[in-house]
Amino acid sequence: MKTTRFSVLITCFVMACALVSAPAHSQAQAQSPALGLVAKSSNGYIGNVVVTDGSTVYSGDHLKTPDNGSLLVRVGGLSLELEASSSAHIYGTVYGAIVELNRGTVLYTTPGTQENLVIVASDIRVTPALSVPDMGSVTLDDPCNITVYSRRGQVNVQTGSESRLIEEGKAYRVHALNSIGYNKFLSPDADDYHRYHEHRPCAPVEMVKGRPPVAPAQSHFLLVSAALIGGATAIGVWKALESPDRP
Repeated sequence: MKTTRFSVLITCFVMACALVSAPAHSQAQAQSPALGLVAKSSNGYIGNVVVTDGSTVYSGDHLKTPDNGSLLVRVGGLSLELEASSSAHIYGTVYGAIVELNRGTVLYTTPGTQENLVIVASDIRVTPALSVPDMGSVTLDDPCNITVYSRRGQVNVQTGSESRLIEEGKAYRVHALNSIGYNKFLSPDADDYHRYHEHRPCAPVEMVKGRPPVAPAQSHFLLVSAALIGGATAIGVWKALESPDRP
């Protein structure tokens, strides 16, 4: 009888130890659904953990790259790559994924189906067109300005009540109405998203030093040379995103 009780106690102790030693990220994974995977990582991070090719990406993950890093993520038929010195939060949606760009540059591709990838930077929303395959980039230049380049396809950009469809081969610098200060990171599609951040008004575009006067209807959109976007390094990234043999 004593032997049986002792065996039961030992079994319970071993099970308790197993529960206590379970990795903390397992709990986070249980709370957030798997969203995609890391196709290629060069010193890329999810949170504070360096990730390798094939790592799982979960809704709500914080993606980061240091000065010499890059991180390519696939979500179904969607691709996004963080360039060096960039960070973003990614969330699952019914249409695919939404990314909140916090710093740096993200490159994207979409398949031209109902699956889509929306990118939010400050209070600007970037939505590739669904009708055709899209490829482009979004750069957070500073808290009040982003640059959007449509390398292929079309992309709709909205800031406040103004919006513009950026055509293939064109790039615009877009001025935000507000920069964002976060109290908590939450999907921009969440109903209570606006409860967890603060708006800091950006100076009107006509007041920004060195900015040429533009028509009122175009006050938040400034056409820039697409040739200045990217460069030799970006060309290799575009090829990786387009490659039919990609992981």
